[in-house]
Amino acid sequence: MKKRARLFGWLIPLIIGLSCPLPILPCSTLVLFQKGFPVFATNYDNAFAPGQIFINKRGVRKTGWEAGTKGRVAAWTSRYGSVTIACAGYQLAWGGMNEAGLAFSTMFLKETKVPPPDERASLIGTFWWQYALDTCATVEDLVKAAEQIRISSTVDHYLVCDRTGACAVVECLNGRLMIRTGKDLTVPVLTNDPYQKCLDRWKTRSVSSPLPYNSFNRFSRLADGVSGFQAGGSAATVEKAFDLLAGVANDLITRWSFVCDTENGVFHFRTYGNPKVRFIDLKKLDFDCARPVLMLDAHADLEDDVSGVFREYSHDEVYAHLVKALQHFSPGVPEETVRKILALFESFTCGPAGK
Repeated sequence: MKKRARLFGWLIPLIIGLSCPLPILPCSTLVLFQKGFPVFATNYDNAFAPGQIFINKRGVRKTGWEAGTKGRVAAWTSRYGSVTIACAGYQLAWGGMNEAGLAFSTMFLKETKVPPPDERASLIGTFWWQYALDTCATVEDLVKAAEQIRISSTVDHYLVCDRTGACAVVECLNGRLMIRTGKDLTVPVLTNDPYQKCLDRWKTRSVSSPLPYNSFNRFSRLADGVSGFQAGGSAATVEKAFDLLAGVANDLITRWSFVCDTENGVFHFRTYGNPKVRFIDLKKLDFDCARPVLMLDAHADLEDDVSGVFREYSHDEVYAHLVKALQHFSPGVPEETVRKILALFESFTCGPAGK
């Protein structure tokens, strides 16, 4: 395991750069409730526009490469299939939902400081969230997962909800992982400042900037929208969620918006390259490990139900996307490095978790 950790240790800063690309620009997330079920909605705002959607299978054996202080490396088998959207690529989830109804999204937070190494195995943030979608059905499961495997590297914080109605804000502040749930999560909204700071500004109406795209401003407008929301059926709630996202979007850099209907297991999305709302019905997907991994260009010229139009995973397409991302964010990275990054994730196979 130590040899494996040394082999892949050089990947860490590069993958962080890809999964949290610079220059970082604001993102926004909110949650509405329809009959107690979360309708989870988010904007991805960034200069880098390409995105890929993946159908991730259950029953896949996966491992990390970062050992804890006692040499343990993360190993698990995915229990749940999921749909994820990524700006970096396969296994590096920016956001998504699994078949149990757990949904999450990512937002940049400059104050992020991860916990120091300890006995736990570690995973970088975007891969840790794929691990969470693979193994967790509820926020309670997520809390237990965080006790087992440490988030080693991230510049982000996260909002997550499950089908029971439980939600959480996950932040790494001052070297501690903080998971805020229940009564500590007064309003399910997240932008690009620490949750408590945003909440305090909203409660006291002391937003510091008149700029509509300011993080505190976006938080306050979304919090007002969430607090004043009255449910009117699933379709109307999804439409309202998109409307609220549009109110904090930026025409120049909002690359996609997605809304997860956790009650019905439907992932709705639209993108700057295709403003038509499309949807993926997770109940129609075959997550069996024997089936090929499936993928879709997030900006493809499609409409309505796209559950059945995914294509089989293409090494060449994913590789080309990764090269493009590297050229944009990390010019000069050799192609051999790109191949090793992709080979790591393509090595996962069906079967029980190894040791």
